Amino acid sequence: MLRRLIRVTGILLAAGGVAVLSAAGGAIGMAVANGSFQVDHSAVYGNGTLFDGSVVETAKASSQLQLKDGVRMRLAGESRATVYQHRLVLEQGLGEMESAGGFEVEARTLHIAGAPGSVARVKVENRRNVLVSAVRGALRVTNAGGVLVASMETGSSMVFEPQAAGAEAPTRASGCLLEKGGTFLLAERTTNVVLELQGGDLEKQLGNQVEISGRAVPATLGTPAARQVIRVAGIKLVSKGGCMAIAKKLGAATVAAGATAAGAGAAGAGAAGAAGAAGAAGAGIGIGTVAVIGGVAAAATVGGLAAVGDLPGQGGSTPSASR
Repeated sequence: MLRRLIRVTGILLAAGGVAVLSAAGGAIGMAVANGSFQVDHSAVYGNGTLFDGSVVETAKASSQLQLKDGVRMRLAGESRATVYQHRLVLEQGLGEMESAGGFEVEARTLHIAGAPGSVARVKVENRRNVLVSAVRGALRVTNAGGVLVASMETGSSMVFEPQAAGAEAPTRASGCLLEKGGTFLLAERTTNVVLELQGGDLEKQLGNQVEISGRAVPATLGTPAARQVIRVAGIKLVSKGGCMAIAKKLGAATVAAGATAAGAGAAGAGAAGAAGAAGAAGAGIGIGTVAVIGGVAAAATVGGLAAVGDLPGQGGSTPSASR
């Protein structure tokens, strides 16, 4: 009972502190922790005021960030981030975001955003990979250019690795090949995004699950925002059929495959070189099926951060806002 009372009191005091800060010029929120941490390289104990561009570094204890617009962030122990009014740049460690909408986490050029009420956990690993888990609600992961590279549902976890070649990196993707309004689409199975495909002989694999390789081309004015257009260099059949459900969901068409087994084999052979290059681009992840979309290698993981209870350094207690 005492612990619960302390927890509730801490939350109320933190909310009250943010309300007071709303009248202070330049202040965007407050950081609260059960222990010491740093704000702008100065030691703080208990709580500290956040300004646009403040750098927060946690020690052993986690820290809770409460911003004026209702966004709540938690930084695990031994984490570092720069906080702005509408985004948080995670440079090291693990963070959890409960979004009120219009706020995003940036990690290694990736941008992670969720709908109001969504909860996301983001971890920077080995200064190279970014692990993202959708604890609650849907998340959108985009690259530095704003192109959608993954759409995540509740409970899903993915690991991402931006490629050195950026948007020029070869594209590797797999999923159902569909047609809508005279346009070929690929419903990518790893990242849950839809790609627009250009190239010959695509109609032979309509309605089938395929793997494609190629490169992104500049989008035209008629291309929907954030959708990538891929000029296909190679395509191979993964399995026939099995695409009716996703076709119905997207309002797209599917027809029986017209390619013969020999034709499919030839297409697979033609794809070997380009697919090999794309596979090498994503080899750093080394987990499950790897897709390379928008210059970002991505792979699904099992469990991930969504299965973790308290953040490291949190210990199941809510920080108090009192000094």
